[in-house]
This record gives sequence, C-alpha cells and structure tokens, in this order.
Amino acid sequence: MVSARVSVAFLAAPLMLMAAGAALAANTSPSPTKAKTIPASAPSTIDARPWPRNYTIDSTKFLLYHPQLESWTGNQLKARAVMAVTTGTIKDAKGNSVPQQTYGVLWISARTDTDKDAREVTLADIKFDSAKFPASPDHETQYLSLAQKISPGTDLVVSLDHLEAALAQLKSQEKVVSVPVNNTPPDILFSFEPAVLIPIDGEAVWKPSGVAGVEKAINTRALLLRYQGQIYLGYGDHWASAASLPGPWSTATAVAPALDQVMQKAVTANQAPASKGIPADIAAEFKEGKFPAVYVRTHPAELIVVDGEPQFTAIPGTQLAYVSNTPADVFALQTDPQPWYVLISGRWFTAASSKGPWAYVAQSALPADFAKIPSDSPKSAVLASIAGTPESREALIANAIPQTATVDKVKATFTAHYDGKPQFKPIEGTSLKYAQNSSAPIIDVPGASYYALSNGVWFVSEGTNGPWQVATIVPAGIYTIPASSPLHYVTYAQVYGSNGNEVYVGYTPGYYGTVVSESTVVYGTGYPCNSWVGDAWYGCPTTYGYGAAFAFGAAVGWGLAFGWGWYDPWFDPWWGPWAGFYPGFYYPWAYGGAVAANVYGRWGNSVVAGTAAAWANPWTGNYGRAGRGAYYNTVTGGRGYGYAGRNTNIYTGNTAAAAGGVRYNPQTGRVVAGHGAAAGNIYTGNGAAAGARTVINTNTGQVTRQAGAVTRTGGGATAAGGFSTGGAQGNAAGAGYIHYNNQTGNVTHGGVVDVNGNIYAGNNGNVYKHDQGGGWSQAGGNGQFTPTKQPDPSAANARQSDMRGNQRQTGQGNFDRGSYGGNFHGQMGGARGGFHRR
Repeated sequence: MVSARVSVAFLAAPLMLMAAGAALAANTSPSPTKAKTIPASAPSTIDARPWPRNYTIDSTKFLLYHPQLESWTGNQLKARAVMAVTTGTIKDAKGNSVPQQTYGVLWISARTDTDKDAREVTLADIKFDSAKFPASPDHETQYLSLAQKISPGTDLVVSLDHLEAALAQLKSQEKVVSVPVNNTPPDILFSFEPAVLIPIDGEAVWKPSGVAGVEKAINTRALLLRYQGQIYLGYGDHWASAASLPGPWSTATAVAPALDQVMQKAVTANQAPASKGIPADIAAEFKEGKFPAVYVRTHPAELIVVDGEPQFTAIPGTQLAYVSNTPADVFALQTDPQPWYVLISGRWFTAASSKGPWAYVAQSALPADFAKIPSDSPKSAVLASIAGTPESREALIANAIPQTATVDKVKATFTAHYDGKPQFKPIEGTSLKYAQNSSAPIIDVPGASYYALSNGVWFVSEGTNGPWQVATIVPAGIYTIPASSPLHYVTYAQVYGSNGNEVYVGYTPGYYGTVVSESTVVYGTGYPCNSWVGDAWYGCPTTYGYGAAFAFGAAVGWGLAFGWGWYDPWFDPWWGPWAGFYPGFYYPWAYGGAVAANVYGRWGNSVVAGTAAAWANPWTGNYGRAGRGAYYNTVTGGRGYGYAGRNTNIYTGNTAAAAGGVRYNPQTGRVVAGHGAAAGNIYTGNGAAAGARTVINTNTGQVTRQAGAVTRTGGGATAAGGFSTGGAQGNAAGAGYIHYNNQTGNVTHGGVVDVNGNIYAGNNGNVYKHDQGGGWSQAGGNGQFTPTKQPDPSAANARQSDMRGNQRQTGQGNFDRGSYGGNFHGQMGGARGGFHRR
C-alpha cells in the first residue's frame, strides 16, 4: 500500500503555518526602516468576550460591535465599529419594555498582536479616533468619550478569520507584486512501490561518526554511513546497503555492531527515528523482509509514490482526471494527446507521461479546466495554486498577514555560533555581506553594525561575536536582499515598534520560505546555492525534496505543510527558522515543543507574551495544540474560562479534538457551560462527535440542558441524544456546538457564530441591519430600524466578508480522506473563553 501519510500532513497546516504577513497581498519588501517608539502605558487586561460586548461607563450602558476592517499595514490596523448607546426604554410590538438605543459609528486605530494558531488578533494601544451618530450629533463628543474610557487598560480580542476575509475583499482589486523566482524543474521521480528519497546537499561529505571505522555523510538528513568501502542507509533498526550512492540498493539483513551503535546514538540524539516510530507502509515493507526502494539525489528532486499502476478519476465539469492512488497532485488532460501535470511546491509542471521530461507551466499557459475544479472536489486544495481563483486570492492575503509577538528585550538573548572563524561573503545586488559559516543569518551592514535573526527576532551587535541585543531598528538595505540569495527569507521578519523593554516583532510566511510568483504563492525561490560544509553543515533554503505543498479549506483558510510521511521525517526543512545546527547535531527539532508552529513559542512565556502550548513529534507522527484562558470584566462582573485542544497522528490518521468552557454574568444570573469532542480517521472516514450545553439562571433557578452525539462509519451516519436529522444532505445538528454532514463528512464545532447580529457600520456613519428576508434596514432616531433600498455599499461588503469569516470560525472540518488537505481541521473552543472561538 502506498503511503497516504502525506494527505494528513496538511492537517498540520495550522501548526506549520505559518503564521504571518502584513498589509500587502504579496511578499513585497517592507519600506519602513525605523520602528515607531510607543509611549509606555500601564499593563492591559484582555477582553475576549463574545461580540457585541456590553459596557457600563459613567452610568451609561452601551454595546460595542466587532470591528470592521478598513486597513491593516504591518501591525497597525484601522477599523470602524458600531456603538449602540442605551438612552431609555421603549415598548416593543408585544408591549414589553426594551432598551432604546442610539446607533453610531466609531473609527478605531490599534496595534495588532496576531496569533495564527489561535486564530485571534489582540487590539492593543487602542485609540477611538472619531465618532458619528447621525441621529444624535449633539452627543457625539460624549459618546466618543465613553468609548475612549475603554481603551487605556483594555485590549480587545477579535477574530482573525473575519479580518482575513475582510482584507481579501479590500485588496481584491490591487495589483499583486511578484518575486522573480527560478522555475527550473527538479528531477521528478515516480515510484510505483514504497520508496524513500535521500536528498544530499551536493556531493556527499563524509566525516567521522564517533564510532571507530564508521563515517557519516553530514550534508543529508538521512542516516547515511560508510563502512569498510560499503554504503549503508539506516532507518528504525533496518538497513539497506549499496556499493555506491546511486545504487543499486538492497536489504541488509545483518550489519556490523559498529553500525548499530551509530544508529542508537542517532536515535538517542533525535537524529533518527526509533523502531516504534516507523510509518505504516514502511513497516509493512520491513515486515516482509524488504527495504523500500531508495533514490539518492545530489540535486533538486521530488519523489511521487503511486500505489501500483496509476488509477485515474475524472473531475466532473472538466476534461481533467487525477491519479487517485497517490497523495500527490497528479493530473492528466483527457484530450489527444493526454499530457500529465503535477503540482510541486506550488508550481505546475507538465510532461507526456510520468517518465518526463518535465517542463514548467506558467500560470498563463495552464489549461483553463484547472480553474473549473469544483470547490468541493477531493482536489480542491490545488485551487490555491491557480491564479485568479478565490482560493488563490485568499492565499495571497493569508500569506501577507504577520504572526506577531511582544518580546522582552532584556530577556531575549542570542549567541553567535560559527564553524571556525567568521567568514563573510557578499550578497549579490547589495552592499551587504553575510556569514556563510554561521548557524544563524548574520549580516554585515556597511557603516552600521552586525544584524542577526534568531527565531523571528532581530539582534544587533557592534562585533561579530557580540554582545548582542534585541534590535529596535532594521536597516532598509536588509529588505533589498534578492530572491537569488539564500538569505532572502530574512526580509519577511520585521520590527514594528518598541515600548520600554517591549519590542513588537512579526514575520510573514516568507520567513518559512513562501514567495509570490505569477499571482500565486509558491514555496521556495528555486535558486540553488552553495551550502557551508566544514566541521558542521549549514544548509541553504531548499525548494524541493520534502513535499512542500499548500492546502485550502473554507473552514481553515490557507496553509502550508510538508509531506512528512511521503518521504520520511528525515527531510524537514533544515535552514532559517528551522535551523538548529551546531557541530555534532544535525536535526533541528527536539521532541515536542512549540517549535512545530509559531517560532516565537520557542522563547517561552517569560520572553514573549502570549505563547501557547504546541507539540510535534515527527517520529511518532503526533502533533497538536492546546490552549486555555480566562477573562474577567470588572464592570459587569462577567467571567469565563475555557480550554481547547487537538491531536493528530499523521501515520495512523487518528484525530481527536476537545473543548469546553463556562461563562457567568452576575447581572443576569446566567451561567452557560459547554463542551464538545470529536474524533475521526482521515483514511477510513470513520468519525464521531458529541457535545453538551447547560444554561443555569441563578436568579430564577431555571436549568436547561442539551446534548447529542453522532457517529459515522464508512458512508453512513447515526445521530442520537437531542440531535435532529433531515434534508437531502443528511445533516445532523445539536446544541453541543457540533454540526455534522454524513455525505461530505463535515463536522462543525463551536455552535452558531453570529458575530455582529447582522448589524454593520457604513462608511457614511449610518448603521444598517441585514434582514432575514435579504433586505436592509437603517437605524433611525428612535433606535428602531426601518427598511431602506439603498444601504451604504460598505455595509454589504462587510456582510459578505463576515459570512466568509463565519464559515471559518465555526471550525468546519472534513473526515474525507482526500489528498493534499483532506481537511479535518475541526478546531473547537478558543484559547480564551473556551465557549466561543472569538
């Protein structure tokens, strides 16, 4: 059986991904050269309640609605939001007294702290700049003053999903700026049996392994050894051997004890997997006494494994068919002739057959049928790599939003490591030089100082060996480093500002290797480079060799992951943010830890504010994330607590997620608690979900409970315990914050998301409500909404992006096996508050 593990690698997209990116819908070089210094302020509390949020200030009650984005540049955001001030009471249609509200619009500016994993943005240093209340202009100054009293001690948490959707809409008409990349095809290898690819960074460089008589090739991730004139490849207590690197390779049933000794040392140092961490398809080969086919390459290469002869499945509405018995993206155009197409690292290549030769396909030359692939197709993830599709446009936006952090410049430290004395090499096209024998990028800026980048944080020093301190300014010349340089990726890490000991930093996915080419996001620049190989090996960014590809789903947006199981955990990126090399250590990850996701998590909570738990174990295949948090509102007395977590094994396909939370408001007496859980297998399609919700009113004593569960085995589904089913799609829904579709496999967590109650702020200062019938109403002087045929267009645009954001925020997932992003991304609860993913 061919390895299906790569399809699950995309489950890691929220973790591997890549966080980041700023105001442009392209990876353009940033223009600011000096960070803004922000005056010190008192520590803030975080308000993460569901929207709209109620406040009572100076005895006046008002609601603040979720901000609607107007611009987002770097970590500076501008938005507008509806404010509803309670000015009295009126009678409703049933004669009941209800609050009378005066509606207006506030214009807001703030600094953003973005957490892509938690899908949250914290608005800090908030300024309520202006207000407009069309029905009460005489009170605008008063109401603006009330809002301004929120901000000095409070940070507001908003939804990244909604901001991303709004930004995609705002920038839909902007020209995309591309980076010149190298699209020379790699060596594309097809194997119709289980196989592994051994990429070597240039010709093999052999060094003593520490065991007498055994040498190790240090410029490869694989455990590649030379002993008594024979070459050995070790993996999980199994060996293959060959007389030379090109092969042929054969199973080695017995090896010298010295080789086993090297393997055990590598396993102990996390440089090789233990036998229990062997992926299922390779383990099956070992069980039959065979070693997978071995391909060794010293130049860019990609391996595509097919489970036997290719099996083509037609894509409805197109002339395309895809190879269904491989996790790779392999297509054929059902014409005469029938050219093949493959998508690798976001680039398209074509050939007459799997044997090649392969040629790069520009976006303008890609057959039109690719853009017609349905969004619910098993191959819909490739739409993110087809220029002009909504998926590719949203990928550009997601690629431009930065992961940010607040760093304590006193506690963040850096030490330079060189392999020998520092050796600096010119960066072509600039006046800069970089240390080619350093384990981290260190740049010599003429007339300035030395700048180093470590885990997304810039450091500066007057000398090559320090002392180093966190930089608050990055010279503009660094952002001119071209794509042809191995240090191009550093141009995507920024410093946004500082406040005393706090420095505001961020990076876009370009820091992980993405670039924009031909209006799509691709992985890697494609340029070769000369790595440093001395006593240590410091590799360059590599575009090919470990299955880098993109996933896209309405629920989770765009993400990047690597095909761990396609080749093997040997081949995770070993440069830039993943670099961790020093003499004798060649594997960048340790077991577990936040290194699997946001690189700022490596600094720890004492250095970086807002880090959360994340783990990834490439040998066992487990990865996941958990968060927990609480809020307390000193005005209303409202408080809450929540937790959320998920774990996936990319080898077995088993996935589990759980979340829960409770909130209490002493003014209303309501206590609301909810929890939910889901589990599934990406390969078999089996799944189960369950949840419950309890509402208690401590004033009236009323208790309401709802619960439900649903299971799926194969293509069927059952529901029980308060869930209702019906409709042609076989939907099942219940109060436990879970929605399940037994045909598509979709599971929704988090309940119904209605962020703003269908109320929107117009650019003109008027407030509008979208009615159930599809029409619009405008807020009047009495606080009531009356129908209007001409709402401000900005309100309609805000609703469209709001709906797109809602799709993601509900956490839709998919149990379907699929390929490249069969996407069970069910994210439940939230890191703050738990009961809502706000």
